[in-house]
Amino acid sequence: MFPGILAQAADGTTDLVAQTMNRGEALLQSAYQWLTENGLRFVTSLIAALLIYFIGSWIAGLVRKMLLRVMGARGLDATFSGYLANVLHGILIVLVIISALGQVGIPTAQFAALIAAAGLAIGLALQGNLSNFASGFLLVFFRPFKRGDYLTAGGAEGSVEEIGIFTTTLHTMDNRKVVVPNSSITGGNITNFSSNPQRGLAVACTVGGGNTMAAVRAALLESVKGNTLVLAEPAPVVVLTQLGENKFTVELRASCAAAKYWDALFSMNEAAKAALEKHQIAGPLPAMRVIQA
Repeated sequence: MFPGILAQAADGTTDLVAQTMNRGEALLQSAYQWLTENGLRFVTSLIAALLIYFIGSWIAGLVRKMLLRVMGARGLDATFSGYLANVLHGILIVLVIISALGQVGIPTAQFAALIAAAGLAIGLALQGNLSNFASGFLLVFFRPFKRGDYLTAGGAEGSVEEIGIFTTTLHTMDNRKVVVPNSSITGGNITNFSSNPQRGLAVACTVGGGNTMAAVRAALLESVKGNTLVLAEPAPVVVLTQLGENKFTVELRASCAAAKYWDALFSMNEAAKAALEKHQIAGPLPAMRVIQA
C-alpha cells in the first residue's frame, strides 16, 4: 500500500518539476526572442528618453535663469519674478517628463488622462497644498510684502527670502531659516515692518520718584543728539507712561529709517543709560518688606 502511494507522489513531484522547468524555458525563450527583435530599439528609445529628460531639465533651468535675468533687467519686482519663474519651471519639467515617457512607448494621451485622474485624487487628499498654491498666487498678486521685507506672519518673524509656490521662506535675525506655508500667512495677520520708510523707536526707563521729570527729559533728549541713525523729524520726545510707588517710567520716543531699526534701537539704549548715569538720575529704590515679630 505505502510503496504505491510513495511512487505516485514521486511521479507527481517529477511532473511538477518538469512542468516548472518547461515554463521557465518557454519564458526565457520568449524573453530572448523579444530582446532579439526589440532589444536594440528599446535601448535606443530608453537612451533617447534619458537624453530628453536630462537635456530638457537643463533647458528648463536655463529658461528659469534667463527669465529671472530679463525680468530683473526690466526692473520687475523680485518677488513676482521668482514666483513666475518657479511656476514656469515646474510646467516645463512636467512637459519634459511626458515627452520622455512618450519616447519609451508609453501613450501620452492615456498618460495625460492618468495624470488628470491622479491629480484629482491627489488634489482631494492634499487640499492644504492647493490652498498653499492659491495663497502663494494671492501673495504675489496683492503684494502685502516683497523680498527683503521684515515681517511677522504665520507665527514666524524674519526677512523674506522667497515667496515659493507653496511656502514662503524667512530668515530670522539669528540666521535661522523658517519655511512657512502660504496659507498660514494669508489666513492670519501680516505685520510688515518694512512697508513704511520710517519706524518708531521707544526706549523705556524706570527711575526713582525723587528725580524731576525735567531732569530726566533733558538727560534722555541729550542722549539722542548727534545720533545719525535717529531722524530729526519728527523730533524725539520724552513722555511719562507710568506712575508707581517711589518710581515712575518714561519713554524716549524717536523715529529712524526702517532698514536701520535695530541699529538705531541698540544705540539709543546704550546712549540713554550713559546719559542717566552722567546726570546722576537715580534708579528706583528696592522694595522694602517689614517683618513683624
